[in-house]
Amino acid sequence: MQEGAILISGVGGLGCIWAQSAHKRCSDLADLLLVDADENSFLGSSQAHCLHLDAIGDGNGSAALPGLAAHRLNEGLSEIESLMDRAELVIIMAGLGGGTGTGAASELARFAKSKDCLVISIAGLPFAEQPLRLALAEAAMPTFDAKSDVCIQVSMERLAWSSRKREEDWITGAGWIEDLIEGLVTTLAQVGKINLDLMDLRTIINHDGDATLIVGTGEINNPNEVVEIAQNSPLSNKDISGAKGCLIQVEGGPDMTLFHLNQLAESFIENLDDDCQIILGARASDEMVGKLRLVALVSGIKP
Repeated sequence: MQEGAILISGVGGLGCIWAQSAHKRCSDLADLLLVDADENSFLGSSQAHCLHLDAIGDGNGSAALPGLAAHRLNEGLSEIESLMDRAELVIIMAGLGGGTGTGAASELARFAKSKDCLVISIAGLPFAEQPLRLALAEAAMPTFDAKSDVCIQVSMERLAWSSRKREEDWITGAGWIEDLIEGLVTTLAQVGKINLDLMDLRTIINHDGDATLIVGTGEINNPNEVVEIAQNSPLSNKDISGAKGCLIQVEGGPDMTLFHLNQLAESFIENLDDDCQIILGARASDEMVGKLRLVALVSGIKP
């Protein structure tokens, strides 16, 4: 895959945090774009392309003004056009309910689609105890979803609850978002034992119905537990039973065998439609010794 073909993008404060954390896992395989009105989101990101949407000139953000954030993004599109011209897959992360993420994320997705990019989005939804932010997020969600090929809705409540069980920081995605992005990027950017590419991804996404991404990581001696972890991931709340399409990438170390691969894949597939189109990939790396990771894009899900 050509340099710059994968672009990881963070929009707004939370989106920039997620994007930076994920990009650290695969910085040699993807470009990084950070978009925010608060310049503090760019601190410590020497590798990032930054688009500063400074609404009023003080560098502090756009508060609850999504319309202004969308306008500012459109004014600055020429600054990131060369990035989009090189990109084939754009992964957009944003927290909805504030100003920048709510207003600018869907406009960035629209611009990426106009450049014929495949767009995968991750949208963080506010806590129920934040009714005003939640109302803004729910109003913005249909547009963000419509302008993305796949849009994963992440409940902050589910993420925080699951993170407490693992004693990890939910704000940074508690490892799930990093695992998901790293697995997806390495799936497409590096040659594996069984290789997958963007054409495979497009094929699966084209099934009618909803789609989602699932990730799970566990020990190599218990593939079924990896599947259970993936199915209970806080990054997806969709029922995948009866899905019509599934792209599966299994990652492990040099100790991963065909038995591990088959057991994990078969355990995951058994919940899908009998005629589900399955595309399977596998990759081994020294960093995954003793572990297995499942990354799956599932499509054709009934709404």
